[in-house]
Amino acid sequence: MTATALRPFVLIALLGLAACQAISPTDAADALDRQVLEAISEPSPLVTVSRTGRKDFGLQEIGREIAPGITLPTPDLWRDIRAGFQLSHHIEQKRVQQELRWLKDRPEYLAYLAPRLERHLAYIHEQVSLRGIPSEIALLPIVESAVDPYAFSHGGAAGLWQFIPATGKRYGLDRNWWYDGRRDPVASTGAALDYLSDLHRMFDDWYLALAGYNAGEGNVARARKRAHEGATFWELDLPKETSAYVPRLLALAELVANPERYGVTLPPMGPEIPFEVVATGGQIDLSVVSQVADIDLDTLYRWNPALNQWSTPPAGPHQLVVPLRPGSEVAERLAAVPADKRLHWLRIKVGQGDTLGQLAVRHHTDVASLQKANNLRGTQIRAGQTLLIPKSPAALANPIAGRGKEGSYVVQPGDSLWSISRRHDVSVNQLMKANQVGPQDYLKIGQRLTVPGVTKADTREGVMREVRYGVRKGDSLARIAKKFNVSVRDLVSWNRLSLNDYLQPGQRLKIHVDVSAPVGD
Repeated sequence: MTATALRPFVLIALLGLAACQAISPTDAADALDRQVLEAISEPSPLVTVSRTGRKDFGLQEIGREIAPGITLPTPDLWRDIRAGFQLSHHIEQKRVQQELRWLKDRPEYLAYLAPRLERHLAYIHEQVSLRGIPSEIALLPIVESAVDPYAFSHGGAAGLWQFIPATGKRYGLDRNWWYDGRRDPVASTGAALDYLSDLHRMFDDWYLALAGYNAGEGNVARARKRAHEGATFWELDLPKETSAYVPRLLALAELVANPERYGVTLPPMGPEIPFEVVATGGQIDLSVVSQVADIDLDTLYRWNPALNQWSTPPAGPHQLVVPLRPGSEVAERLAAVPADKRLHWLRIKVGQGDTLGQLAVRHHTDVASLQKANNLRGTQIRAGQTLLIPKSPAALANPIAGRGKEGSYVVQPGDSLWSISRRHDVSVNQLMKANQVGPQDYLKIGQRLTVPGVTKADTREGVMREVRYGVRKGDSLARIAKKFNVSVRDLVSWNRLSLNDYLQPGQRLKIHVDVSAPVGD
C-alpha cells in the first residue's frame, strides 16, 4: 500500500474533490495536505492527536469550511476501510453471488453486530492498515466469529479470530488457568495478522492465504499439488467449508464497498478506537483496578474477555484493556499502587511436606484464615493441591472462594463441573475455587465437592455459548462430554437422546459450553 493510501481518513476522503481538478492525484493530495494542515494549524480544543498519531476532530468541527471549498467530512470507518481494499471481490463467481444474496436477504445483520463492531473494528482496521495488507482482512472476524471474543467452535477454536489451541500456541497466545490469549482482542489480532502474513508469504496469493487460515496450510498445499500448475483458489479442490469461506469474506467486502447497490445501510461507525491498553506493572486484582481507576468491575471483565479469574495473570501479559476516557490516566494510577496493595488473593500450589501452619507463617496469615478462604473443615492438605491465600483484610471481608451457607455434593457417574454448577446455580469458577480443582481435573465418582453459597457478585460468571458439533468416526457420548467439559446426562438431555443410542458420523449435536474457562483441546 502506498504512503498516500495510508494518510489520515480526512485526507483520503478529500481525494475525490482534488480529482476534479486537472492535476495528478499525487499532486492533488500533497496540495490538500498543505491546505488542511494550514487550516488546523491554530490550536483548537476540538482537535486532538490520538495515541496512534491520528488526528481526531470534535463533532463541532464536522462540516466546518477549513479552506475555500474544503469541508471536513463526517468521520466514517467504513470509508476508511474501503480506501484500503486491494482484492478483486470476484462478484462474477457463483459462490460469491450466493453469499451476497444471503447478506442482501438479511439487511439487519451488520446492524445487529454494531455494538461489537464499535468495540473492535476500528482497532483491527488500524492494525491491518499499519501492515499495508488488504483492508478486506479487517472484516474477517465478522466471518470467523461475528466479532464475538467468546465465540467457540465445535472444533475447539475460540475468540474473534477463532484460533484452535495448537495454532494459538504457535503464535504466542498463552492459554492457562488465568488467561486465554485466543480471547484477547489485542493479542489475537496481532497473532492472526502474523499468521495471515506468513500464509501470504508461503502462497504469494491472498485468496490462498485466506483458504489456508481456514483449512490449514497443509490442506491448501496438497490441493495445489493435485491441481494443474498455476491453479487459482477457484480451481482448487478444497473442503466445502473453505470453498464457501473465502467467497463469504469477498461478498462482505463487496457489500461494504457498494452498500447502496445491494440495498443495505451500513450502521454508523466512527474511526476512533474506543479503548486503550494500559500497563499494570505486574499482577493486580481486578477489584483493585476497579477501585483505583473508578471503572465498574463488570465493565473491566467485558473489555478483557481473555481473563478467566479475578486478577491479571502472574506471568503476564501485564496489561489491561480499559475504555478510553480522556484524562483518566489509568496507567499512572495503577503504577502508584504499592506492591503490597495490588493483590487481595494469592494462588499457591502446596509443596511436598507443607502444612497449613507452615503456609500460614510463610504468608503472614493464620490457619483459621486459610481454612475460611479455602472452605477447609480441618487442617489436612496434600502436595499439588492449590490454595487461595488472603493477602489483605479486604480479601476475607469479601471472599471469592465462597461465603454464607455452604453445601456439599457427591459426584455421580457422568457429572462434570459444568453440570454440577448448573444444578446448584453457581459458576464453574466458584466450584473450582471452592474445591481447589482445575477445569481439566478429573472428577471421581463418589468424590465430595463443596458447593459454595455465594452471590453472583462474588466471582465472574461463566459465559455460555451453544455449539453445534458434528459427530466424527469413533466419537461417543463420553468422549464428546469430556472434550467440552460437560456431562453425558446433559448431552443426552439437550439432544433428546437415550444413553443407549449409537452416534452416527455427521450427526449434529447441540452442546452448551462455558467458554470463559479452558476446555479440552
